Amino acid sequence: MKTSFLSLCLLFLAACSALKPGADPLVIRAEQTETIAKSTFDATLGIDHADRGFWRTNAPAFHGFCEWLRVLQPINARGDTMPRASAMIYSLDVVKRDYQVSKSSSNAVYSAIATLLSAVNQATGWIMVATNNPH
Repeated sequence: MKTSFLSLCLLFLAACSALKPGADPLVIRAEQTETIAKSTFDATLGIDHADRGFWRTNAPAFHGFCEWLRVLQPINARGDTMPRASAMIYSLDVVKRDYQVSKSSSNAVYSAIATLLSAVNQATGWIMVATNNPH
């Protein structure tokens, strides 16, 4: 619970800070989302990893979500893979960098942010459930 609260506080503070002249708010939001996602996924997976047997038996939906985050996903045409949690962050980063070069695909960046935030929101919910569980 502390991690998700800290993540939300960091996102709030970052969203409220003034942008430097010339900074692109969409790029800043994408980078904030990547940072929050990494810490949230790390916290979620860390909780599960600390006692997978317990979570598999006593909170199978939570453990299932963590396993879903761990499933390897292709990230390029060469066939390289990453766990889904990392692949979603990587995907947003790729779309963000493409946008920075071309400035023409902001919808793709918004879509990638929304997709990643959806998974982050799920992870945050599971963190709350797992940390309030009398284990």
